[in-house]
Amino acid sequence: MAFGQATLMAMAGGIPQSFINGLLDRVDIVDVVGTRVQLRRAGANHMGLCPFHDEKTPSFHVYADGHFHCYGCGAHGTPIGFLMDADGLTFPEAVEALAGLVGVEVPRQRSSGKAPDRSLYAVLEAANERFQAWLAEDAEARAYLDERGVSAATAGEFGLGLAPAGWERLKTALHGFDESKLQAAGLLASTDGGRVYDRFRERITFPIRDTRGRVVGFGGRTYKAGGGQGTNDAQPKYLNSPETEVFKKGRELYGLFEARRARRRLESVVVVEGYMDVVALAQHGIDNAVATLGTAVGEAHFERLYRHVDDVVCCFDGDDAGRGAAWKAVAAAFPVLAEGRQLRFAFLPEGEDPDTLVRRRGATEFQDRLRRGASVGEYFLAHQQQGLDLLRLDHRALLCDQALPALARLPAGTLRTMLVERLADLGQTDGATLEQRLRSAPAAATPASPPAPRPLSKLGGKLLRLLVGQPRLFKTLDADEGRQFAAAAAGDELLGEVLAFVRQTPDADAAALLGRFLGEASYGRLAALAEQPLPLPPDACGEEFAAGVRRYVAEDERRQRASIRDAVRHSDSLADLRQLRNALS
Repeated sequence: MAFGQATLMAMAGGIPQSFINGLLDRVDIVDVVGTRVQLRRAGANHMGLCPFHDEKTPSFHVYADGHFHCYGCGAHGTPIGFLMDADGLTFPEAVEALAGLVGVEVPRQRSSGKAPDRSLYAVLEAANERFQAWLAEDAEARAYLDERGVSAATAGEFGLGLAPAGWERLKTALHGFDESKLQAAGLLASTDGGRVYDRFRERITFPIRDTRGRVVGFGGRTYKAGGGQGTNDAQPKYLNSPETEVFKKGRELYGLFEARRARRRLESVVVVEGYMDVVALAQHGIDNAVATLGTAVGEAHFERLYRHVDDVVCCFDGDDAGRGAAWKAVAAAFPVLAEGRQLRFAFLPEGEDPDTLVRRRGATEFQDRLRRGASVGEYFLAHQQQGLDLLRLDHRALLCDQALPALARLPAGTLRTMLVERLADLGQTDGATLEQRLRSAPAAATPASPPAPRPLSKLGGKLLRLLVGQPRLFKTLDADEGRQFAAAAAGDELLGEVLAFVRQTPDADAAALLGRFLGEASYGRLAALAEQPLPLPPDACGEEFAAGVRRYVAEDERRQRASIRDAVRHSDSLADLRQLRNALS
């Protein structure tokens, strides 16, 4: 990897070129490469097996003048280039890593951004060590992991720990650090009244590491039946660190560091939904899984993954929510699907997740599902055809009209060419014409941020009050009613968020629901609702709730029909005709 000076300066993010030159003079390339490659001396130089391609005979050479070269795959460059390729780092990140090896600070020129507080890494690592020590001392927590099929070796590989019960156990254990640092690292939270307490309590902890192996945050999961006792009663089942200077949920991927450490040459990655899925798959020998952290898989995630591999498989549940997540992933991945990059989608049976499936049916069946996954092109075209009758000319035209803006977001290359050709076949039209339209078509916009929530109607407010007082009322609805209610309330103020929680945690009580919103702006409003008496005796609320849900869903359907009719009345777009047909069917 060779860079000109102008390129170096552009990539360095304001780091002076003189500093970079001096840093390369001070760093011993053997120390850098030797942490990842077993080297043996060959005269004045060193050699070993290349970390960038599979080989049995060493062809990777490290030279005394400070560069490396592989005579098998052609990889070459400086220590900076090695870290960029081996660890998937950006240029500034690689410079920072080298500077850390020799104990110097990186100066910045015209830096517009605030550099992360490095002391937070020390705080987070100290917390991780304390959590692991507590797990080793707690028989009940270890028994829970045993029951879930997680061996001591796997728990150690991922650094699992335990945050014990108590409001200030971690705060007390890390008394050597300023309280402000513990809060900045996301380890402590505070009430509106200013009381500071441990964020993670009575949970199995999962350290989240960046690509350099530094702990940047934690995930936590309750492990006692009923969500725990005492301090944990008002807490949700799953909890992640808040965003901090060193932890950005939209960029990090749980398990990526461990996957790269487990395989000398990582060739593919499986994206799943939760950290327990990642651990369970690793326990069964599938050690290339990663998970997003409470967010949908986004463009930044794909950019990071494709720095390390060319083959990504997204594994989702087979229900409507899973397929919706898959379609969002297509939109996020299209801009970064450069030549040679592959993306597939595998769907699990409804009611299964990777953790349960691999434990009940084994690794072989799970891997078979991954191999049978649909390619991104197949999935894209299948999704675009939903609801269309391609025997009809207007529907074939609609297919082309709605697919071309999305295809315009794909980089030019073989995949885009093949999809345009296949689209031409399906639409029974000329491929050259579609290609010409594609070059002039505006790219479909990246999914925008959610619109501002709609104010709750009187009926919506009544249903919210019932749910806050008795969250288990949601369980009285059948599956179809529950899905329809959640869909209708998705854009409504607060009700949609409450429904999302009770769908995920159907046995939660009012205290657990309030705990989910602790520290958020909506907590005060929900707490006030919880203090109000129920409008009916508890045993009569179920019938009232079900009837209200039916009216709420009907109101939403009428609102959508009216909205789409109005839109179509003022538009000649074929896409609007499809919306009208679906809404009125």
